[in-house]
Amino acid sequence: MIGLRFAIVLVLAFGLLLAPRWWRARRIADQRDRAPLPALPASLRRESSRTWIVFTTRFCAQCGPLAEWLRTARHGDDVVLVDAEREPLIAEQYRVRSTPTVLVADPSGRVHARLVGTDAVRAYAS
Repeated sequence: MIGLRFAIVLVLAFGLLLAPRWWRARRIADQRDRAPLPALPASLRRESSRTWIVFTTRFCAQCGPLAEWLRTARHGDDVVLVDAEREPLIAEQYRVRSTPTVLVADPSGRVHARLVGTDAVRAYAS
């Protein structure tokens, strides 16, 4: 019984010691997520009034149909597919953690929206 109490106290003490470190790391990550996104590189920019950058992976079953839907629903807009596995630096720069993640940019490369998931893209595009 004493061993169990000691283990509980030890776990609680350890948790209290790590809590401030976890809290600081979480705050830094939140601030980084709220930072403005950089402009698109020239290789991804298009001349149309709006460019949709769809980040995909080989395992994303929704990405291809979503890109096709964007092409038909948004006439005049360009849709560019970026494989997040082949372009990990670009994916990291735009905080792609899941697919589909879609960026909406103007011809100058300024990102106006970052959308995660099919429902968010469809709601924004409609």
